[in-house]
Formats: sequence, C-alpha cells, structure tokens
Amino acid sequence: MTKNGHVFSFDIVDCDGSEIRITCFDEIAKLHSNHVDIGSHYIVSKGFVKEANARYNKLNSHLEIMLSDTSILKCYTNEEQPDQQSPPFMPIIELFHLTNNTLVDIIGLVLYVGDIIPIHRKDGSQTQKCLVKINDLSGSTIDINLWGPMAEQKGLELKNMLTNDSLLILALRNAHVGYLDGKLINITAVTTLHINPSFPEVELLTLRGKDHLLVVPFVAQTIHIDGRYTRMTISSIREQMSIKPKTIQTTLLVVLRFVNVNDQNFYYAACPLIVNGRPCKKKCTQHADDSWFCSRCQMSMQDCNYSYLLPLKLQDATGTLWATAFDEGGIHLLHKTAKQLYALQNDATTIDTPSSVIKRLLSCYYSFTVLVSTKTYNSETKMKVIVNKVAPVDFKAECHALLAKIACLSTET
Repeated sequence: MTKNGHVFSFDIVDCDGSEIRITCFDEIAKLHSNHVDIGSHYIVSKGFVKEANARYNKLNSHLEIMLSDTSILKCYTNEEQPDQQSPPFMPIIELFHLTNNTLVDIIGLVLYVGDIIPIHRKDGSQTQKCLVKINDLSGSTIDINLWGPMAEQKGLELKNMLTNDSLLILALRNAHVGYLDGKLINITAVTTLHINPSFPEVELLTLRGKDHLLVVPFVAQTIHIDGRYTRMTISSIREQMSIKPKTIQTTLLVVLRFVNVNDQNFYYAACPLIVNGRPCKKKCTQHADDSWFCSRCQMSMQDCNYSYLLPLKLQDATGTLWATAFDEGGIHLLHKTAKQLYALQNDATTIDTPSSVIKRLLSCYYSFTVLVSTKTYNSETKMKVIVNKVAPVDFKAECHALLAKIACLSTET
C-alpha cells in the first residue's frame, strides 16, 4: 500500500489468487487512504478498469481498477461471508515443484528468525529484510523473506516471541513462491500473516512439537551406495543446511540439465607453478606485455594453464540445484582438460565445439560427489556447492542398494 500526496493505491487478491491494483486520486484518495488496512477483506464495485502502467505496477496483471466518486469500497468480516471458505494450506514439500510467483497458503512451526538487515537495491534505494524459517507436518523446511515495514514490525515481534521457548506457529495467505539458491517464500502487499492463529492445523503442529518435527526430515531420504559418502537428495541437503548450516560432503544421483559454457566463461587462466607439491591454480592476471602474474606466488610467467569454472544445473526428484565444477570436477565430467576443450574452439579439423561436447552430456544420470558449505553475501547466508567428482551411474549397484533398503524396512515392520 502506498501513499504519495493525493494519490492512493493498494493491491488486492481474490480467493483464486488473482491480483490487481486499485488506484484513486485527489478527494477520493483522501476519502479511502485512512480506511484501508492490510489483511482486511473488501468489496469493490462501480470502479472502471484500465490498462496498467508496467512502469509503476509490477503485479502479474495487465489491468488495474480506478475508483471514482461513485465507486463503492466496503470492508467486510469473515462472519459476513459464511459461504466463503479459505483454501487448505499447501504442504511445504509441494512448493519445490511450483513456478516462481505462484500464490500459496502455508502454515508451519517457526524454527529461526534472523536479524533485520539492510538490503541495497540495484536502483540505489534501500529496504529492510528479515529471514524466517518454518517447518511443517510434511517434514520440509522453507525460508520466508519479510521485506520493508513487514520485516521491521513482524520480524521483531516474531524474534521476541521465539526467545520465550514457546511453540510459535506462522500462517501465510497469498504468499509468493520465489527462488534464490533454492525455493523460498516472499511476503508482498497481498500477503496476510497470522501468528499463532486458531486454525485446525495449529493443533496438529502443537501436538507434534518442535523436537518431533525435526527427528526424521532427511534420514528417510539417504542411502549408502559406494560405502564412503551418504547419498542424499537435493531437498534433504537444503533442509539440513537450513536447520543447521555446516560443511557436508555427500553424493547425489541427479540428471545434468544445464552447463554454462557461453561467452567462453567455462575456464579461467590458472597459475601453473607448483606450491607444496601441487599446482597453485590461483587465477592469474595478464600484463600489457602478455606476461602473467600470480598474486599468491607473487611471480610473473610467460604462460599459464586453463582451469575449469563450470556452473552446473543438477536435478533429481526433489528439485534443482546449482553447483560449480572446478578443474578436477570438470575433468571427471568432460574427460578433457579445460585447455583441450578451449582448443576445440579454433580446431578446423573437428566439428566438435565446447557447446556440442556439453550437449551430449545433458539429460543423463550421474553420481556427483559434492562439498556443500555456506557463504555470506550482503549479510545474507547462501549455500555453496562444489563438485569434486563425477561418475557414471552403476544402475546394477543402485538396484541392489534399493532392494537392501526395502528388505531392512520390511524387517523393521
């Protein structure tokens, strides 16, 4: 909701999730600006519809409603609309398959409330952000971003309530699905937020309690194949890192969906000097005389090596994940060094190009060994995934491992 002089606008959403902006000017703006509250329900009639100006209106609607002096804006309560029932809450585990900007209703137990941090937008403006993590009856966890005044008001309130060691339930209506290093939820002007509401789902969440909710969120999704690392799924990695961030090494059975080799950005110039028995591989800078300099070794050289820097998009049944393959991981995947792949660009004797080599690898199953850690950028913690090893899938071994897992489950029951 924004107020600017004699212009007043607010965004509304109906029970189907469709949203539209309502705007009024001058005396009409003065009439309604102090009587519209976020989260309340309204009936709008006798307004007129016009094309929305995309410069000022960022909603997923090409239309907006203008109010005149004959328009009616009436607030009503739930008791006045007995036939209108709220849709059921969606399990968090189902959110990972939805497209961005989908409107959803979710409810869960609050696990974590972060600090209110300033965020600098690309246009130079600044806003506030507060990160909240919730877990629901499906055993899945998701991040919720509170922005602007909502971050300052509700974020502080949630943080104070969580420190009292009591169960804290959070319900959201018309929240937006987003993506940043994984699926998340964004709060917008059309979202209503309920703290410890009286919905039927609250009783089930309370009965299970915080400790029980976190007992088996990812154990059921792990399996031992090679005997060295625990096999995990993408969603189980996200859940484990969101609840207790730490460095983990695991394997993933995934399909390779995309490798970014555009604009020759799949490699970097790496220092070839030997440090402690191994190549340095620190990124080198080129001088005007075509010599190279390594900041780590503090030495100049006439030539350098090429090392991989491959952004990879991996997918399994629980979602997608971006990872980075450096030299060893890239060689395991492509069976070529970065220098050999680079040479294909100028080799007139072959029809192979870096892109064509990559395309032959896509949509195939691989066993990726990855190192997962966290990094902090702009006061925000994100997940960092590095590929250490890539191997073809031994489907015979996979079948034997699954049959053994099934046999164990049958014995337990």
